Amino acid sequence: MSKPRKVYRQGDLLLIEEEDVDLRYAVKEGDVLEIVSENGNTHRLKSSVYTIYGRRYIVVEKPSVLSHLQHPELIIEPGIYRVEFVKDYALGRSID
Repeated sequence: MSKPRKVYRQGDLLLIEEEDVDLRYAVKEGDVLEIVSENGNTHRLKSSVYTIYGRRYIVVEKPSVLSHLQHPELIIEPGIYRVEFVKDYALGRSID
């Protein structure tokens, strides 16, 4: 039986824990995840940011704070996470 994956949500941003991701061939984008949400504020998290096969992943080495002006801060535990966005059906478009 596999262990449950961690999932974090802060507004329109989702971080989904992944265990079997090979990032050896991924492109490193930087050391801070910064994503501007639809309201113009930015989600920020100190983590290594990678892109592979059109998907974005982050590697969190130690517990780190995910911040955004309109949401409570979240402590993200170490791991590899896939970065996703929640669709805003009220506006009829996806946020990305």
